[in-house]
Amino acid sequence: MEEIVWIEVLSRSREVLARHRCAGSEIRIGRGYDNDVVLDDPYVAPQHLRIRRNQAGTWVAEDLGSANGLFLEQGGDKFGWVEIDGNRPIRIGHTYLRLREAGHAVAPERAYQRPSRLWPALAVLGALLVAIEIGANWLSETSEPRLSPYLVSVLTVALFLAVWTASWSVLTRIFSGQARFERNLLIALAGAVIYSLYREFAGFAGFAFSWRGLASYQYIGVWSLVAAVCFLHLREVSPTRLKLKAGLVVALLATGIGVQLLNQSELRTGVDRQASVMRLLPPEFRLAPSQTEESFFADIEALKSQLDSDRTEPPAPAPSGGSIVLRQSR
Repeated sequence: MEEIVWIEVLSRSREVLARHRCAGSEIRIGRGYDNDVVLDDPYVAPQHLRIRRNQAGTWVAEDLGSANGLFLEQGGDKFGWVEIDGNRPIRIGHTYLRLREAGHAVAPERAYQRPSRLWPALAVLGALLVAIEIGANWLSETSEPRLSPYLVSVLTVALFLAVWTASWSVLTRIFSGQARFERNLLIALAGAVIYSLYREFAGFAGFAFSWRGLASYQYIGVWSLVAAVCFLHLREVSPTRLKLKAGLVVALLATGIGVQLLNQSELRTGVDRQASVMRLLPPEFRLAPSQTEESFFADIEALKSQLDSDRTEPPAPAPSGGSIVLRQSR
């Protein structure tokens, strides 16, 4: 009875694209129609590869004199022949191959689960995001209320989320075969809600308590959130090579924070502390104790006395060499 084996054609992420049933002691692979496995790869020779058992009973892949050769996975070393065990793929041209014997054990079947609907969660997050945007605009109103600022704010956020989600859904469709629009929209909405809540809390803390840290270093939280959202989208595109994707996201995070930190350090030169308060809120939200009139003028008098003292202080003696050092008043 002839031995039955299967030749699997794999993607770069080791997902099975096709399986070919082969019988006999020798299997030939190439672009020619006289092969047991015919590949549509222009970098594969018409008669490229032969797979057979050696005298020890091990499967051996042998190159038949092709121009592009035989490789193990993504390695750069070209081989004339290699032993294959069914676990480590081989590569010819741009095609990855793996041999499976008929008795190869497979994982048990998955229990069927009805796909969960994400629209209720999407509706809740969308309503929360709209409420945050409308509330933020209402609290910052300093004139007669108008409908247009609210509509522009909500429509701008909706347009951005639509473009962002559609872009990631297209990438997911290309690389995984499914758009997964709902899941990508859920990730985008969750990130937008977290950003809006952090922005409002930072603005409130800066106005109510004069906490400058949350507002001054808000970009760190924003870039961290963008990196986390991008990683979740990349995981939806393909669940493989998560360490590489995490490294790319960390590099994006470090670059964004570094550029923003340099920009902030240049803009902060000569800027007053009050610039950390980006917008005004109702006076009832000011929770930090106000400075009394007496303490304010007391601080002014102390500063005046210090300046007068610096003006009347005699200049420091000139060092040897004739150069004069001018002392600036503080």
